[in-house]
Parts: sequence; structure tokens; C-alpha cells
Amino acid sequence: MSNLHGINNVFSISHINYFKRIFWAVVLISSCLGASIILQSALKLFSTGAASYSVETNYLDWNTPFPAVTVCEQSDNGRVKAFLNQYKLSPNLSSFYKAVAFWNLKYCRTCGSCTINDTCVENFEEGIQKIRHRCSELLTDCWWGGRYFKCCDEFHPIETEYGVCYVFNSAILGNNSILTVNRKVGLIDLVFTAIELVTVRIHAPDDVLSAAFENILGDLASLPLVTEFEAILKVEQTVNDVSVSSLSGTMRGCLLKDDVPPYSGWPFNRYTYSGCLLFCRALAQFNSCNCTHHFMANIAKIPACTIKGLSCLYQNRDELLKYECNCPMACDETIYKIVHLFHNRVSGNLSPELMKRGSRARVRFAQLPSLRVRRLAIRDTLGLVVDIGGVGGVFFGASLLSIIELIYLFCIRWNKY
Repeated sequence: MSNLHGINNVFSISHINYFKRIFWAVVLISSCLGASIILQSALKLFSTGAASYSVETNYLDWNTPFPAVTVCEQSDNGRVKAFLNQYKLSPNLSSFYKAVAFWNLKYCRTCGSCTINDTCVENFEEGIQKIRHRCSELLTDCWWGGRYFKCCDEFHPIETEYGVCYVFNSAILGNNSILTVNRKVGLIDLVFTAIELVTVRIHAPDDVLSAAFENILGDLASLPLVTEFEAILKVEQTVNDVSVSSLSGTMRGCLLKDDVPPYSGWPFNRYTYSGCLLFCRALAQFNSCNCTHHFMANIAKIPACTIKGLSCLYQNRDELLKYECNCPMACDETIYKIVHLFHNRVSGNLSPELMKRGSRARVRFAQLPSLRVRRLAIRDTLGLVVDIGGVGGVFFGASLLSIIELIYLFCIRWNKY
């Protein structure tokens, strides 16, 4: 005997009135139809629109990550000429080294027509390391929240598509203690001085720099000597509820940090949208020229281009520039936006003290955030199980024991008769 409504009257081998059997059969069929309609709605809700968003305002306990600040050497400032003179190399190499030592959209225009050991050389990466400035030659004095520190103690070298740059507060260098601001510490700022022409980029601590990644500072990112610079920011943060991890990437509409995008040979330990853009660009170069630009080779784990490869990149520059990368968005997202940007280049007769000091930049928040977005699952797997159990209980009076009973009745007891 089963405790499911009607099962005993329909499938019993004992004598039961036919009218009673037909009645309960109709009831069971109707219940099955009703249950299927409800379950289809539950499954549709589970498979589409499985994630929703809510706005949080409990900002008193938030720790908001301070942005990463990356400083890159912008262009040749007499370094190539000094390098050639120091190592007694031909002046004919000047144009070539300017092209390969500093990133530009044309990659290497001279590589297609150069002569090896005259106007270009094969082993150029060693020369690039000697041409580009070290951290101590770019940055001098720094302050975090009014506390002085040596810039190069916190600005660490990092490989980017622009070559080796120096980054403050980056999470991708194994730094597990990202600097944050909150109601307790207040609006802490970063101040640094640059004694060479540099470009500043402000981004999330998890981001990887690439040419495809938008710089929120725009045209004012360049700091020529001597410039007073201040960036006042606001932050928009999206965090995830624990329930989101139970959903598939398709249902979430984004990738978590531990997910891997649909690219073979993914080189990073965690997923970020910016990292995906860089790897996509490296793959596009590899597909066109069987190599990638030497600044990206170590990052993307793809062979670096030789002179011939750089010439190929130059010939395909327009296609590479237009190449579209279909990178999924990241579930954890921190976006910094400009509230006010102050950029004033000091002109006129500059004092020796000011020239020695160089440009000074300050980065800070306008105010601490009071809103953030939380992504959460509308229906997770547990919710779907509860829905199925509820439908079974409403239409059939069923439970887990009922399923075991059915297995016993139809597979074990039935065989005895």
C-alpha cells in the first residue's frame, strides 16, 4: 500500500470498482498535468533570470578598496641616445630602439625594411631593459595618508602591454593585504612625485593593464614636467551573495574569480575582465603573426615576436586595432569614476627646487561610498529542490518516503505476484 493519493485505487491488483478506478485515474492525470505546468514555471525561473540585483546601504561596516595606481614611462626622453653612446652602438639604431622600447600603436614601423646589425638588432630585449628607467629614476617621494614612504617600497614593477610599469596597491602581485578605506580610517589619500615624463593609470587592484583597457583619466593621464595633478574619485562596487556561486556561468551572466574563460591556455590565476582583454589581444596577434608583442609575451605565455614578427604586427595593425574581444564580464567588479580632475602644468621660469622635485600627483576619494550593488540568486539548486518537493506534496501528497514506496511496490513486491 502507498500513501500517494489514488495510487492504491488505480494500480491495486485486488477487486476495485471500475468507476472508482477511472475516477482516481482522472484525478491522477489531472494532478500530473497541474504539477507539470507548475514545474515548468519553476524550471524556467531557475534557468533564465537566475540572478538579480539589490542595492545595499549598510555602509558603516564596508571596507572599500583603494584603487591601484600604475605609473608608466611614457616615451623616449634622450634615453635611447644615451644608451647608444654608452655602449658605442651605431646611431642608425636610434629609430629602431625608440620603436621597440616604448609601446605605440604602430608596433615597429621600421622593422619591415631594417638591416640586421645596422638599423636593427635581433637581441633587442636586453637593450630595452637598459634604456627604460628604473623605479627610483621615475618616482621619488610618496605619502600615504600623510605618512611618508619611499616610493619604490610600495610601487612594485609589473609587466604590462606598455612594458614594465610600477604599480601601487595591486592584487595581482601576490599582495593579500589590499589597502582599503572605511568609516574608521576616513578618506586617506596617496601623494607621489615623478621626476620624469610619466603616464598615470587608475584602476581596480585586480585589473591587468592593456591598451584595450580604458584609462579613466583620459588625455590628462600624462604628467609632463612640472605638473600639479589631483584626481578625485568615486567608486561603484558590485559584490556577490554566497548563493551566486551555486549558479552556472550562463545563469549568472558573469564569471567568478575562480572561473576560466573560453580561451585555451588561460595564463592567469583569477579571472578579470581586463585580463581577458589582454589575453584576447595577445591571441589575436598570435593568430595573425604566430607570435605576440614582446611586452605581452611573459604575461600571456605566448612566444615573443622577432624582427620579422614585429613587421607582421605592423602590417596587420589596422585589423588588430579593430579586433573585438567577447570577454564575459566579471562578477566581482569595482569601477572608479572621476568626480574632479585637476591638471595644471607649471609654466614660466621654474626654480631649481621645483625642477628637482618634479611633478606631484594626488589621488583620493571625494567621499566614502554609501551604496553598492549585490548580485544574488533568485533561485538556487536548493530552492529548486524545495519547489519540486512542494509540488509533489500539493498534488500527490508525496515525500521522499513515497518514492521509496513506489520503487518497492513496482520493482520488488509486484514481482512476487
